[in-house]
Amino acid sequence: MKLGTSIQRIVRVDQESWRVELEYTDGYRANVDLSGIFGAPRRKPLVAEILLGDLFGRCFVESGALAWPNGFELCPDALRMLAARKSRKVA
Repeated sequence: MKLGTSIQRIVRVDQESWRVELEYTDGYRANVDLSGIFGAPRRKPLVAEILLGDLFGRCFVESGALAWPNGFELCPDALRMLAARKSRKVA
């Protein structure tokens, strides 16, 4: 797994299942399940803000990271590792 690459674009957002499909600058594409962050009963204040404001679908790429209008960001390397881990469990 190549780390240190940034997210180039968001391909698709599925607010129903808390999934985001991302494309990285090196061409790698990943469908990332964020239900562990957004579907968890104990949410951090910025995550709760996103949910209460119905902002999940308004995510964007900022400086190579996945970001939301309220300032919450997720590291591209952590998202890539999460996607790789999930795909290994399925295989």
